[in-house]
Amino acid sequence: MREVTFVSGIHRIDARLHPATGTVRGAVVVAHPHPAHGGNMDHSVVVATCERAAAHGLTALRFDFRGVGLSEGDRKDFPGHLDDWRMAVQDLRRRVPHGPLLGAGFSYGSRSLAWLLHRGGAKAPALDGVLLLAPATRVPTSRRDFGNLLLGRPLSEANLDSEVLENLRSLTVPAEVLVGDQDVVAPPEELAANLPAHAQLQVLHGLNHFFSLKTGAGPLERAPFDAALDLALGRLLA
Repeated sequence: MREVTFVSGIHRIDARLHPATGTVRGAVVVAHPHPAHGGNMDHSVVVATCERAAAHGLTALRFDFRGVGLSEGDRKDFPGHLDDWRMAVQDLRRRVPHGPLLGAGFSYGSRSLAWLLHRGGAKAPALDGVLLLAPATRVPTSRRDFGNLLLGRPLSEANLDSEVLENLRSLTVPAEVLVGDQDVVAPPEELAANLPAHAQLQVLHGLNHFFSLKTGAGPLERAPFDAALDLALGRLLA
């Protein structure tokens, strides 16, 4: 792994590059959870995804959205985050000019990717497939519900997000979706009802939104998560 940067608008974006193990088969950009609530590229789900992708021969790039960590800009700039996505894809395509190019994200990272693919028009990145990790369909909007999510409690104020459902239904590229069966912001039954027929959904038993067996934002359960990633990446590369 090595530290790299790329430019998005006028901002320098901080990133990490995970070289592919063995023969390079392609590349994947991986985006992190919500910047306004502590999400960053060092989240265990993001790092684990990059590590498994590298083991499959994919050069993996993870980055901090603008305003996060050492990345310049405003962390609340959602349109800017979409630009960061586009430039991350362009940067990685320059580094790995051949093979399939995939997009992946966890929570906010997957929501923003689905939004960009559906509503980005001519600016939507050219991707050969996507890996969506717990794309939230019920987004907490209050401090209380974000606290409930982190503590593993039921949400009281998070409503179903119709735009997210439309973005998911509109996916046209090969799509792999992973979610825990205890996820309160990305309920598996809502994902199953709103994904296109070609999308593959894996529901991980006993895991929550953070792919943890513990209450709330506990440690990542690597064994079941890695196994699900391996299956998803294998299908995307096939």
